[in-house]
Amino acid sequence: MSQATHSNDPCYSLAKAKPGDLVRVICVNADKQLKKRLVSMGVSIHSRLHIIQRRGSAIVVGFDASRIAIGSSMSQKIMVSAV
Repeated sequence: MSQATHSNDPCYSLAKAKPGDLVRVICVNADKQLKKRLVSMGVSIHSRLHIIQRRGSAIVVGFDASRIAIGSSMSQKIMVSAV
């Protein structure tokens, strides 16, 4: 697994992560409804996500034994840091 290499910025949007990166969710810049939706999918603050691939504008992430696709507008609101 590769580590994210982003210009000295410890926190960046999930949309900028690359396949192979391992990241931790730092915060979600969204309304309560979107935060609840992410939690229902298993993504919350401090979750570790493995970036599996990009599918068009969506990003496929894995965590625990799950894989989910997150759309580009949602992934721009999820702030992460490299693990």
